Amino acid sequence: MMIEPKNMKFAESITTKKMILFSLQGIISGFLFGMWGQVQYFAVSILLIPQALIVIIYLVYSIVDSINDPLVGYLADKSTRFTTKFGKRYPWILIGVGIGPVFLILCFIPISTNIVVITIWLLVIMAIYETFLTSFEINHNALLPDLIRGASHRRKIVSIGAILGGIFTIVTGALIPQLIVSIGYLGTVIFVVIIAYILIIPYSYGIREPAEMKMFRVRLEKSEEKKSPLKEVVKRVFNDRNWMGIVIVVFTWSVAGACWLYGLNYFMVGNLGLDIGWTAIPLLLQNLIGFALAPIWAYISKKIGVRKAFIAGMVCNIIVYLAFLFVTDMLGVIIIFTFAGVGFSATYGVITGLLRAEGIDNATMTTGKREEGTYMGVLRIFTAFSYFFQTVIFAIIGGLTGYGAIFNTGDNILAELGLDIEIFITPVSNIGKLGLNLQMSIIPMIISLIGIIAFILMYRVSQEDAIKNKQKLVEMDL
Repeated sequence: MMIEPKNMKFAESITTKKMILFSLQGIISGFLFGMWGQVQYFAVSILLIPQALIVIIYLVYSIVDSINDPLVGYLADKSTRFTTKFGKRYPWILIGVGIGPVFLILCFIPISTNIVVITIWLLVIMAIYETFLTSFEINHNALLPDLIRGASHRRKIVSIGAILGGIFTIVTGALIPQLIVSIGYLGTVIFVVIIAYILIIPYSYGIREPAEMKMFRVRLEKSEEKKSPLKEVVKRVFNDRNWMGIVIVVFTWSVAGACWLYGLNYFMVGNLGLDIGWTAIPLLLQNLIGFALAPIWAYISKKIGVRKAFIAGMVCNIIVYLAFLFVTDMLGVIIIFTFAGVGFSATYGVITGLLRAEGIDNATMTTGKREEGTYMGVLRIFTAFSYFFQTVIFAIIGGLTGYGAIFNTGDNILAELGLDIEIFITPVSNIGKLGLNLQMSIIPMIISLIGIIAFILMYRVSQEDAIKNKQKLVEMDL
């Protein structure tokens, strides 16, 4: 095996303490995403927005998100105003994570009982929230391959991130459903946002770019007489076969994962007749296994390479989706979700971060330009539509199998506001229960199969290629 070059940029500034603080992003995102994942079910069960309108909400949201993702990434790549003082990514990250959570709270405030008004309100607030989160997530993900150059450092930081994120994902998975049952959606989202803001303080120290990096980026900006226009950069990204292999597999993983996670609430209530508080148990076990296996997946990626390790993780997910087809009770849910932690540990946690960084290295070596933000933005164009496709799948399955809307009272909004209103659950037929099962099993399995086949055919960066790319980046002073 080839030896990785030792003279990596900024290596001396990457201390374990900095890695830990940098990795707090996983905890912040985990808390925010855990709450964000409840928006769709909140809209259906509390706001009583019909599934057809839910599809429209997520379509418009996805279109807006697909426009702002590459635009924010490009603007961040192009921006030179704050580089000398604050760094290339630091201001963009803090603006996004500092303002975004406020709009997450607004998503859970039912301002009206009128379906049209509340639908428009939710659509607008969701789009604004995602725009700020885009600035946060794109620039954090773009900072990692730029700041963390060495493979050993990358494995260490994603392992730390997976461990820290895993611990708090366990807490989130167990806590949020229980809090929703106890204090409602609004009380829960306020609690989550407060925790996020507390964590932003130490996180802000972890993402500070060292003086050497600031000088490097200023020097790089001056050497580039003219930045390529957005259209040219985006075209370059789409022509990168390896990066598009990552884009396709991450997109299919996102759609399948959305069906898996968001379908759990529907399955618990409609199929098993339980309240959503019961989702805490399977989510806890899935996250616990994922957390425990993070260091093992990091070790596997070192031995066989990132590409092969990611394929192995996706295969584990596919097996779990197929197995869920045969689940008929709570015990089955618990068993399958426990095994689901194996694959999700790789594809949600450790290996995906390494894969993105490896893909950025390959692109930078090929183009001679550091355009991490735009590359991440194009990736998010596709993942932005994952929620839309998931809502379409649920709407189609619900229509075909007849499980429809589980809730049948117009007083759910009043109940969420604290009034003593009883919420009735519509009984689901056997064919409806099958539909609730299919949207968590066969459908995500097929989607994942398509993604992994495309990835195998398109992403050809081997372990040896990745090491060569690092050496060439050193030689190119990039």
